[in-house]
Amino acid sequence: MNLKTIRIILTAASGLGTVLWVSGMILANIYLVAAALLMLVVIIPVAYSNRNNMKEIFQGKDAAIVDDERTQMINERASNMTMGVYLAAMLYIAVIIVTMRNVYPQYTVVGYAIFLSLIFALVLYAFARWYYTRKY
Repeated sequence: MNLKTIRIILTAASGLGTVLWVSGMILANIYLVAAALLMLVVIIPVAYSNRNNMKEIFQGKDAAIVDDERTQMINERASNMTMGVYLAAMLYIAVIIVTMRNVYPQYTVVGYAIFLSLIFALVLYAFARWYYTRKY
């Protein structure tokens, strides 16, 4: 398959998966969500097998350079600050919810769910940091 066909397939499958996911969430239909996850399972091997050609697939051969080192540094710093502020704010919200479990016991599960998502985000950040320090 040529790169243009792969780009069309990946873009269409990704769009369909997004539509299925959002529709499943809005309509509370587990079958649509399962179909979106199945679409993801189909997309991942195709993307992984073409991981070395991603730039050519989505940019083309004569794409203009739109990022330089300064733009990349600004994006990195902005994303690090955004992640830090978001994690701190969610941590404070989770602590408040869990400490108010006697007043609002119905929200205790939400507080613990936020804690679990924060732990997942920190583990993902640690893994990504480990990976990129080894790569560069």
